[in-house]
Amino acid sequence: MKLSVGQRIDVEIDREDLELAPAYNYVIATWYHKGNPIYVELETNKTMVREIWKVFDGNDRRSALFSIFRASEKKYVVEPTMVILNRQSRNEKNERED
Repeated sequence: MKLSVGQRIDVEIDREDLELAPAYNYVIATWYHKGNPIYVELETNKTMVREIWKVFDGNDRRSALFSIFRASEKKYVVEPTMVILNRQSRNEKNERED
């Protein structure tokens, strides 16, 4: 999967897969689309890999969630992100009071 300029994607990346990225020019990432995990080969370059490593530096996490935005042809903005799950109880009803 190649990101176009202006495109943003939220993915989970494992540290082990990131270590192999420079040799293959891609990293295996988990993309969550409508709650379903989809494993994709995310095309990388030096800038993207360097930005992802900045998040992993100084900790021993095995994986992390990232929001990756392609700002220009060679520049990527990589930020750690989080997932918020909001589940509605079966007993609750969506009723509006006007």
